[in-house]
Amino acid sequence: MIREFDRWAYDNRLRTWRAEWKLLMALAMLFVVMIGGWREQWLVLGGMAYWIIGRAGVPFSLYGKAMLAACIFLGLSLLTLVVSVSFPFQFSIVDSQLQPAAQLAIRSLAAWSCLFFVLITTPAPELFAVLRRMRLPAALVELCFLMYRFIFLLEQAAAELMLALRARNGGTHWRHGGMLMYQLWIKAWQSYEAFSRSLAARGGMTSVVYTHQPLKTNMHLADITAGVVMVMLLLGLEWWKG
Repeated sequence: MIREFDRWAYDNRLRTWRAEWKLLMALAMLFVVMIGGWREQWLVLGGMAYWIIGRAGVPFSLYGKAMLAACIFLGLSLLTLVVSVSFPFQFSIVDSQLQPAAQLAIRSLAAWSCLFFVLITTPAPELFAVLRRMRLPAALVELCFLMYRFIFLLEQAAAELMLALRARNGGTHWRHGGMLMYQLWIKAWQSYEAFSRSLAARGGMTSVVYTHQPLKTNMHLADITAGVVMVMLLLGLEWWKG
């Protein structure tokens, strides 16, 4: 799924927008999510879905996978808020924490939709180039680049190990899963060391060079209208709340 995200970052219909504009838009919506109420958060969630699916042309199935993954991690985290464990192993639901948990879930999903908008519409090299132009510390940007590269190495290693496991008729015992995780870690670490040696063999660059391919900006009237309507709705909600 990671490679599918990266492919759509280059093939979406908002590819011609400048990376600075998309990052600024996502940060502005994220700020609204952090300070606004649940109405603003639902509006931002719907607006980001429109921009990702309707304007960028990202398939609904891919958007659904991203939101489902966020919901799974969020659901596991919220269990610590709404579920109480007492001796001897008695589970109960804390009613007073249901509303805060629901508010946190909406806020988290809206914030994730803002970040996903940047990830699915902006190639990673352009995003790193924007961070460098923002005068962020070079060590921080290069750390993000190495983490981005390591994700692909980890995915490739996991795919190869799963293929090898299926070729041997797989395994349903929990020991097979533990062995697979151990082999995955070893193979990913070996791939990362090979990547480091390849960089050193090419001169040992002390910093990563990010290239930005200038494209002709092509903003349609529908994009501008949708942005203006969304801002007016947010301002209207704030005025209505008093």
